[in-house]
Amino acid sequence: MTADDARRLALGLAGAVEQPHHELTSFRVGGKIFATMTPDGAALRIFVSSDEVRDQWVAAEPEAVAPLFWGGRRRGLAVTLAKAEPGWVETLLRLSWQERC
Repeated sequence: MTADDARRLALGLAGAVEQPHHELTSFRVGGKIFATMTPDGAALRIFVSSDEVRDQWVAAEPEAVAPLFWGGRRRGLAVTLAKAEPGWVETLLRLSWQERC
């Protein structure tokens, strides 16, 4: 999966916009960030609030998904796009988007 694929999935969600966030690209709904992408487009950071959901995805896709720590706390999932499947990335993006709507 490429950065362009991830961008299309994120922006395909109702009301989603892309904005800079420091050195990252952010995807937001209602002004709230639901995902960010690294400057090189190699990784997507998806903010998911449930520890259980995060643990399930790290266990299910260990080659592509790692815990995301932000501000010293576990906040979501870091997805290596080259190893990711569009279907499950879309699922995670939708979950994060729904949490912020």
